[in-house]
This record gives sequence, structure tokens and C-alpha cells, in this order.
Amino acid sequence: MNNRYDAIIIGSGIIGCCVAYEMVKKGYKTLNVDKLGAAGMGSTSGS
Repeated sequence: MNNRYDAIIIGSGIIGCCVAYEMVKKGYKTLNVDKLGAAGMGSTSGS
């Protein structure tokens, strides 16, 4: 398996997802990594 990414973003909360979204709009390939099970969990879900 040979996956290549332009950016690896640590965290899938509101900031990490927004950063990935903006980078993808500009043509970058991103990967979000988070210790929790799904995007937006943790402190973001309580906001």
C-alpha cells in the first residue's frame, strides 16, 4: 500500500477538519489522524 499525502493533520476536531477542508479545496491530499473514534468528538462535541 503506497499512500502519499501532502499534509498529515493531527486532530479531527473543528480546527483540524477546517484546515483539511481548506487544503483539499486548494488541491492538496490530506490525512487527519485522531485518537478518538470519529471526527468532531471530544471537546468539539461539547461546544
